[in-house]
Amino acid sequence: MRSIEDFKPFVPSKDYETSKAFYQCMGFTVSWDASEVCEIDTGFGYRFLLLPKNHNNYGESLMLHFMVDSAQAWHDHFESVELCKKFPMTRTAPPTLQPWGLLVAYVWDPAGVLLHFAERPDTDARRQDAGESSSDMSE
Repeated sequence: MRSIEDFKPFVPSKDYETSKAFYQCMGFTVSWDASEVCEIDTGFGYRFLLLPKNHNNYGESLMLHFMVDSAQAWHDHFESVELCKKFPMTRTAPPTLQPWGLLVAYVWDPAGVLLHFAERPDTDARRQDAGESSSDMSE
């Protein structure tokens, strides 16, 4: 039988140590570091592999999408840890409702990788409109 045991995207960096520090400032951890690659753990069951190089400026084309319970809470966290002040080559954007229906906060990492922290707004209101309660969805 075929299976996939894990999935970890490779994420480039322009400055390996700066990118590791950036992700740690976000609250992620470095699980292991082999100097040619390290594993970044979000702490929420998802990981990615950070590379020490940005081949062909791949970072400026790469996007990572994180589904979260509150885009605003993540944006507030980035502000509270002073992410952009500590890493001036980065930037954040507050949550904005996108045409596809998700509320998304954005973060650009030191290599230009665009991180999406997206939530489905009004999930509880939509469940109630459909005649479901929050407890129905967890069963």
